[in-house]
Amino acid sequence: MKYFIFFLIMLFAAGCEEDSTISPSGSNPVMLRGCVIIDGNGNIIDNGVVVINDGVITAAGKSGEITIPTDAEIIDLSGKYLLPGLMNCHVHNGFSAENLRTWAYAGLTTIRDLGAVYNSLLFRRRDDLNLENRNATLVAAGPLLTAPGGYPIAIWGSAMGYELSSMEDLRAKVNGLLNDGADILKVAVEGGSNWGGSIPVLNDEAIAEIVKIAHSRGTKASAHILCESDLEKAINAGFDDIAHMASDRVSDELMMRMIHNNIYWVPTLELWHHVGFGENSIMVDNLRRFNEAGGKIALGTDYDGYSARFDPGLPEIEINMMLAAGMTPMEIIIAATKNSAFVCNLENSRGTIESGKIADIIVTDANPLEDIMNLKEILLVIHNGEIIRNNL
Repeated sequence: MKYFIFFLIMLFAAGCEEDSTISPSGSNPVMLRGCVIIDGNGNIIDNGVVVINDGVITAAGKSGEITIPTDAEIIDLSGKYLLPGLMNCHVHNGFSAENLRTWAYAGLTTIRDLGAVYNSLLFRRRDDLNLENRNATLVAAGPLLTAPGGYPIAIWGSAMGYELSSMEDLRAKVNGLLNDGADILKVAVEGGSNWGGSIPVLNDEAIAEIVKIAHSRGTKASAHILCESDLEKAINAGFDDIAHMASDRVSDELMMRMIHNNIYWVPTLELWHHVGFGENSIMVDNLRRFNEAGGKIALGTDYDGYSARFDPGLPEIEINMMLAAGMTPMEIIIAATKNSAFVCNLENSRGTIESGKIADIIVTDANPLEDIMNLKEILLVIHNGEIIRNNL
């Protein structure tokens, strides 16, 4: 083991290539020391220490306040900044090893796919992809639950829609989807009024029943909405998060109801950017008011959900529009870590730097709290306790 650690340290000194996957999760614990920890909970810890053993963080805190195992091997990160792995919790085409590897290399260690063509092998494919630590961890909803002829069928065709024709059909299909391996559920609550049309949508009873089933099965439900009237239906049903920022002005009353009910918002501002709405849009203003009111925001872009080229790694457009909405770098980091872990139903295992969490860690050369785009200067990515990128 000592020879392995010597080899590990030599590779750190030299800098290893993208496809090197040296693991700090062997029989000896590894200590990352000397860094500034930005822990995902909003705390900043100078001269920080993180101990990893068997792929799990076993201790994290300030040097001198953490008991270090006597057999720990040391990686010195003096002058560097250590954060939880980032997340994008609204993508499509997440069942791609190339995409997952691109995200992970950029420091996005968890991805939530919110709409894929459903077949009997879909979640087996997810499980296979998740065996490879160079791929970002994939959380998947599978198809969108919808009314017959509803969204996305009415707009994009039937491939990603899963039609629910009655309450009996709903209960059978929703439970069947979860039995098959769906991590979370996504429900279309779009009625078409945002573009002056009308498409079928599940009634309030049906939508509430889906949320009830999700919660009874220990998972979460995400609502696809595009305007305030859709949002109100979703709030009434008790969803855990809202996918897309509304394209019309949302009342203060509805925002406060969301906050009171602990409903998170995934604004997908990059989507609205590609559609043609910029930093002065209603969507950005809605996010600004929601954030100022104390709402919880998670980072998601709707990658590949529209016919445009989305940012393939770090979602720079999304982040810049969040800045335009008045979010601070710390608030954006929390959105991309702790809050995204919640909507991925992974809040107990990922998203923050603390004891008991899986070791998904990134290290940057410069302070992302001074300039959030310093997140592009990745020196180290650890995923599930394994080093998958090393530019130290």
